[in-house]
Amino acid sequence: MANDITSDNLGDKILEAAKTTFGEKFSVIKTYLTEETRKLADTLDMIIEGRAKSEISEEEAKILLNNQKIAASSVLVAASGMTDAAVQSAINAALGVVKEFVNGKVGFPLLN
Repeated sequence: MANDITSDNLGDKILEAAKTTFGEKFSVIKTYLTEETRKLADTLDMIIEGRAKSEISEEEAKILLNNQKIAASSVLVAASGMTDAAVQSAINAALGVVKEFVNGKVGFPLLN
């Protein structure tokens, strides 16, 4: 799976996985989900680049990712009226798709 993921399509892969999780409710949350998955991809790209340049630590990378996941969850719960659990499942599915690629790039298990 990680072989077909690149920094250029990271956001698309995250959106596809999250979209699938929302199912029929995707049309209700499409605009918000698209923007939040883009932000997750941007954060992951920033982490990958920062680690490649030794500009951020493993702990800083984990904090950056966690902050973005919390922000995305808050926006999606508010926008969709869905439960935290449903939104968290969508975010987990989205990040699961790019897990191997991202972890390989940063050199530690950022995504579990």
